[in-house]
Amino acid sequence: MGKSPKFMVFHLKELIYTVVFVLLGIVLVISLIFMFCNRNSDEKKEKSSSGQYEAGVYTSCVTLNGNPMEVTVTLDSNHINSITVDNISDAITTMYPLVEPAFEDISKQIVDTQSVDNIKFSEESQYTYSLLYNAIVDTINKGKK
Repeated sequence: MGKSPKFMVFHLKELIYTVVFVLLGIVLVISLIFMFCNRNSDEKKEKSSSGQYEAGVYTSCVTLNGNPMEVTVTLDSNHINSITVDNISDAITTMYPLVEPAFEDISKQIVDTQSVDNIKFSEESQYTYSLLYNAIVDTINKGKK
């Protein structure tokens, strides 16, 4: 006689388990590849962006005679976009009338030159200028890389 046919019997349950595990393995391999490829591209972006600041809005609090006011600095990766003072009370503007003009003068100089160096202070209100200047510099330093 010749060759007798051979039959292979597969259980449907075993086939389903095998297919599911193969698909999970493929998904795992693909997700690992994408995960590590994205990390490398993020590291390259960080290295290529050589900005000196972390973009964001930074604040610090200054207290004058028990009255707080908030200095806010808005930065992007390479620029100081704006410097403002918030929550300034009427008591501060009444007791210290030079605070607002001094703050505007310092913030304009810093935003125009994009530097905290060589800021010119008014001779008649150096204490006010130095207090505000230090608060602004501290706030900008929070955003430096």
